[in-house]
Amino acid sequence: MQELFYIKLQELNQYYIKIIILVSAIILMLLSWSIYNEYEHKKISALEHAKNTFEKDMMFREWVASHGGVYVPPTDRTPPNPYLSHIPNRDLITTTGKKLTLMNPAYTLKQLMTEYKGMYGAKGRITSLNLLNPKNKANEWEVKALQIFEKKKQLEFHEFLKKDNKEYIYYMHALVTEESCLKCHLHQGYKVGDIRGGVSIVIPMEKYNRDFYNTIKDIFLIYIVVYLIVVFGIRYTHKILKLSILEQEKLYVENQKKEEIMLAQSRNAAMGEMISMIAHQWRQPISVIAMWANNITADVDMETLNKEDCKKYADNIVAQTKHLSQTIDDFRNFFRPDKSKETILIKDVMEDCLSVIEKSLQNNNILIERNYENFIEVNIYSRELMQVFINIIKNAKEALIDNKIKNAKITIKIYEDDYSVISEIRDNALGIKPEVIGKIFDPYFTTKGVKSGTGLGLYMSKTIVEKHLNGTIEVKNIDDGVSFVITIPKK
Repeated sequence: MQELFYIKLQELNQYYIKIIILVSAIILMLLSWSIYNEYEHKKISALEHAKNTFEKDMMFREWVASHGGVYVPPTDRTPPNPYLSHIPNRDLITTTGKKLTLMNPAYTLKQLMTEYKGMYGAKGRITSLNLLNPKNKANEWEVKALQIFEKKKQLEFHEFLKKDNKEYIYYMHALVTEESCLKCHLHQGYKVGDIRGGVSIVIPMEKYNRDFYNTIKDIFLIYIVVYLIVVFGIRYTHKILKLSILEQEKLYVENQKKEEIMLAQSRNAAMGEMISMIAHQWRQPISVIAMWANNITADVDMETLNKEDCKKYADNIVAQTKHLSQTIDDFRNFFRPDKSKETILIKDVMEDCLSVIEKSLQNNNILIERNYENFIEVNIYSRELMQVFINIIKNAKEALIDNKIKNAKITIKIYEDDYSVISEIRDNALGIKPEVIGKIFDPYFTTKGVKSGTGLGLYMSKTIVEKHLNGTIEVKNIDDGVSFVITIPKK
């Protein structure tokens, strides 16, 4: 008997080692995903900054264009524009003898961009492949962007590049010829709708990179704290279950000495069943997690892994690990009187149950048929009711497999009457023998043999429903199988 406790401890240790490895992998995966999101956010923010800078410059240009240009006194800073000499009224003299020269939209915008840098060092300028002013000659990157505009008929282009070991965002938006542009550019052969150049914006990424690294530091700190909390939580539950197993061994030895072997056996069997049920509930989630991990490996090997798939895999693994942790708490807290109830729909509890076990049913070609007519919430211990559903559906699955039923099916119906919410779970596994059906809720009664069952599953289910949920549970044979009916009062 003591060897059995040693085996249980070894199995428990192996389970927890696997869980810690899984948690570490999940945390690492989520951390990588968070860093990637922040990196993308940094680039999006910089691009929005460049676009906003362009929009601001264009609003200024539109204002100047709406007035047909502006006249200012000529100075060394603003000499008459020689590239506007073809315009008759480029230079004027007021009635008081004051000289004025015309600043067209491009001239004013160039001066604005040259003399007033934008937020975080943003710089801009106008350029074209067909220049009016040779000083606006496009550099190598701007030529590339302008050629893309002409070939692909797109209106904007951007790249993140390094220059002198510093990162910048290079952004250009096309300038489309409008009616107001023809005053200065008609002689170049442009017509309304032509792309005649572009506005180039260059913004240093220093501020965005600094914010990115500060955010990453915070993310690292949060994940480390979460990881430590989870690991300590796992270690705590491991300690509780380990102490429970050791307590069973101690009780068995003491009762053997006191010649109370029968009592010790019953208590040990009850606790052993609890651990066995935890182990059983873990097998499916661990298999599911392994399946998603294999999917990730396969996608990596086939080079088909993408962000959406990766997130889907991570979400499924997280869901399964949450169930693993929750299972420990459910069983550890089972006999504690201070558990809190929650108000919930019975059909939602059933869906939580199926989220755990439905994959196993599908793998065994067992069809689940749902029929929900549940609209009233009840105040119950939802995790305990979920365990009842799992026990019944698990037994139905095993019966369908053992009897090799073709077109195996489990039908679930949840409905209401004036006072209660009724859950009915049916299968087509040929039913329970008449001489057995009256005993299935007895403690330690099992038809599976000593190695496969302890006889506590349905006994505990009856205890939960009647003592913890103030309901009833009944079983009856139907035409081709068995029906379990669980009735929970609305109040």
